[in-house]
Amino acid sequence: MGAAVGPVDAAELPRSAREVVAEIRRSSVESFAALRHTSECARALHPPPGSLPASLPAFILPTCTLLPGERADFTLFEPRYLALARHALGLDGGAAPPDGRYAHLPDSASGAVGTVASILSHQSLSDGQVVVRVLAGPRARLVRTSRLEEVHRPDGEGGPPLPPLQHVALETLADEPGEDAAADAALARECLERLAKLVPLDQLPQSVNVPPLLSPERLSLWLCGVILRANDTTARVQWLCERSTRKRLEFVASTLARESPRPGAS
Repeated sequence: MGAAVGPVDAAELPRSAREVVAEIRRSSVESFAALRHTSECARALHPPPGSLPASLPAFILPTCTLLPGERADFTLFEPRYLALARHALGLDGGAAPPDGRYAHLPDSASGAVGTVASILSHQSLSDGQVVVRVLAGPRARLVRTSRLEEVHRPDGEGGPPLPPLQHVALETLADEPGEDAAADAALARECLERLAKLVPLDQLPQSVNVPPLLSPERLSLWLCGVILRANDTTARVQWLCERSTRKRLEFVASTLARESPRPGAS
């Protein structure tokens, strides 16, 4: 159990990289643990250009669209997705070092938009299933299927051939430049402050990563992840595909405006 913290005032959150560094230095969190966590999240959320593998195994899950920065737990039992976990975690005896990432997609068609997800931790169960905890990273569009990996049933099990594991080539997706970056940043800040009046930021679910304060585009996607239900896949896919930061922020602002602040909220 972590130490208790007081309510978070959105207006007092850091507004620049220098202020973020100053907050880290004032923090009581163990420095090396914080650095390991930061490095792990940075690799997952903001991989340098050109650092993604040429192809990644794909997890096709129409009922769960992850937005950048979201965490989720999955129990894998289908043979092809067990093969995905073994491949990503380097448990299949392959020569290449494990990458830990895969494509999390709503469907397998060319042009489908999802996220590049990173496996943060895993647990192998006695019945052969694997539980993974993942962090969704940047948006990506499926360009083409690189190959289909044949998957075999466990020894002694009969039946028809199993669906193959799809490996895909991706291209990362970013918003188009806005006409007024300062206005976008102001609207993003306004949305965050409205959210803090509805739900204190320190009381958000643990599956929600900390808000990316210095990028209106990333903050707009984070806000969508907070206000959209996990089963609202239509809206999640819509705003994941949207390439206008302003439109996404206007949707968030209008949604938050319809909600009532909690009693006692400032």
